[in-house]
Amino acid sequence: MERVVLVGYKEQVMTHVVTTFLKHRGSVLLTQRAADADRAPGRWDGLSAPSAGDSQAAATEARRLVADATGVNDLTLASAGEAVTVTRDGETLTHYPFSFETPTRDLDPAADAATTEWTTPTAMVDRETVPGLWDAYQAVAPSPTTIATDTAHGSAALSIRALEVIRDRAAVADDWQAIADAATELQDARPSMAVLANRVNSVMSGADRSPAAVHDRAIEAIDTALTADSAAAATAAERLSGPIATLSWSGTVREALVELGDPVTVAESRPDREGIDLAEAIADTGVDVTVTPDAALPSLLATEEFSAVLVGADTILPTGDVVNKTGTRALALAADAADVPVYVVTARDKVSKDDTFHPEEGPSELVYDGDADLSVANPFFDLTPGDLIEGVLTEDGLLDQRGIELVAAQHRSNTDWLSAVSASH
Repeated sequence: MERVVLVGYKEQVMTHVVTTFLKHRGSVLLTQRAADADRAPGRWDGLSAPSAGDSQAAATEARRLVADATGVNDLTLASAGEAVTVTRDGETLTHYPFSFETPTRDLDPAADAATTEWTTPTAMVDRETVPGLWDAYQAVAPSPTTIATDTAHGSAALSIRALEVIRDRAAVADDWQAIADAATELQDARPSMAVLANRVNSVMSGADRSPAAVHDRAIEAIDTALTADSAAAATAAERLSGPIATLSWSGTVREALVELGDPVTVAESRPDREGIDLAEAIADTGVDVTVTPDAALPSLLATEEFSAVLVGADTILPTGDVVNKTGTRALALAADAADVPVYVVTARDKVSKDDTFHPEEGPSELVYDGDADLSVANPFFDLTPGDLIEGVLTEDGLLDQRGIELVAAQHRSNTDWLSAVSASH
């Protein structure tokens, strides 16, 4: 399906373009056309190039565009959006939008651009851009729907995407209530992820009830969240040493293990096998990595030399119990039997305000897609008792049980804004 935006309709010329957005730490790369450019002189754009107008070929065109402009051939595709058509000043322009994640801003893109700038995506709202640029960005930007259905990213990454939704909605909202509605929709999208609710609550409670204030607070919160995850990883790297065992995917665990540099054994984490992604990401940095089946790791803990188990967390309950990828509980029990300490590395924002455990089920066909008449259990998360955890490593150091309770109380205090939403409905 194609999104259509009409602005000053007077159709004369139809142009198709691939429009790509490079993303890094909450910002996007914008390019400004030269004052004497043939099309849209002086206007801001992403990375764009003429397209054949074939949506099937557009992805290949987008990758070629990014590689030609940046010299990087393997950037991660973050999102591909529906085509967006806008008509203005006698020109009809159809964007085929894509966004790519880049690990660095040290790029040399768009040699023909007069200016390039890394900035918040919402800068597009107030600048003179090529027709439909903001609408093209929205087609690939995070939304409550994409966050609700995303099984590829962890809770920390999705919480930052939720803050991006708040930021983007605030940039164009007429009033605070419209943002509040989006914020509650985001929390309903992934109720199991305390960090998402905590970070949204922090923005909504910490800003004046105006779109501008929420917009600016969301930008600050994105930067704080990204810094917190890196600082928690640094805490783990400072405190641990020697061979480490882990499972599943966690960006914070990955960063900690890369910084640590010691040998790592990773359980593959079926059925989605996120552990393979983690193992590959760590191995690409030169760290010695071993991959093993989930069922084999407990045995390896008993027979091989490990200094610690290090895992991420989707949620830390006020009781100290840990919600994480299924398999964490079994790994912690095996580690306890083998006298190997278990550490959780996570930002403080993953401490939940209450003790509720929200289980989630994955698609049954990932476990069994045969014809036999049987039931399938595919839980995403399990609950690991806090007494099996040696410590929670955060951006503020080691968090003990009393510290967990205090953080939970702080997160509860940030929910007052919800009462205003309830009153308005």
